[in-house]
Amino acid sequence: MRPAPQLTEIPRHPVVAGTALLAILTTLAWWSKVDISPLRENAMIRHGEIWRLVTSIFPHVGWLHLAFNIYWLWALGTLVEETFGHLKTAALIMLFALGSGAWQYSLGAGGVGLSGVRYGLFGLLWILSRRDERFKDVIDGPTIQLFVGWFFFCIVATFTHYMEVGNIAHGAGVVLGILVGLAITTLERRAPITAGIGAILLVGLWGATLGRPRVNLSSKSGSEEAQWGYQALVAHRNQEAVRWLREAVAYQPKSARFWYELGAAYEASDDGPS
Repeated sequence: MRPAPQLTEIPRHPVVAGTALLAILTTLAWWSKVDISPLRENAMIRHGEIWRLVTSIFPHVGWLHLAFNIYWLWALGTLVEETFGHLKTAALIMLFALGSGAWQYSLGAGGVGLSGVRYGLFGLLWILSRRDERFKDVIDGPTIQLFVGWFFFCIVATFTHYMEVGNIAHGAGVVLGILVGLAITTLERRAPITAGIGAILLVGLWGATLGRPRVNLSSKSGSEEAQWGYQALVAHRNQEAVRWLREAVAYQPKSARFWYELGAAYEASDDGPS
């Protein structure tokens, strides 16, 4: 595998370096108790704040999380930027961030970090290293073993409650990266592959917005909406409480607590369900 460029090469890679810098600064601000909630994935995504699916790549939960992602963003992303240029690299990072973030929030709880982008770059270069002479041997055996091994370790760690990981973001990122690599190297199939990428992105966005109550698998689904609804009820913002609690029961229609609080909100607002 090609060694990561020296830090003196930062001016040649403004997109990758800028993304890394934003991640570092955002993470340090978060750790310093600065409110970065407008950047994170939450229920406001379903109310038009789609940017959260992208900006959630910047905060990281710990030093290892941050260092691991920044290293691989720099090692892999710089090669992409050298070959395809700044604008296309920015577009790819946006695609991997939006796609992985949408699928993670659609099926699971919201996540943070560059892991989906990292797996997107890995999937892209994995394909290019085998199908494009410009990228020959860029992704070697040990690198593949590391990424594949880490992917399955994270799944086990999540199911054993050792640590919570955005496994869906990892999977969505690598699938999108592989498809982009195939679109670049398979000219005769570029149109259907590109259509497939668009379909994956659109389904993910639907699942993160309109369809989330139907498809979300998290045991905590609706809890955020219920919490906001209860807080609004306590603050006597009764119509707001009704709106949030109706969303909560859409996620968990068998939750007695959600229904009780919704009923209390309706009673407080002197308005029955429509």
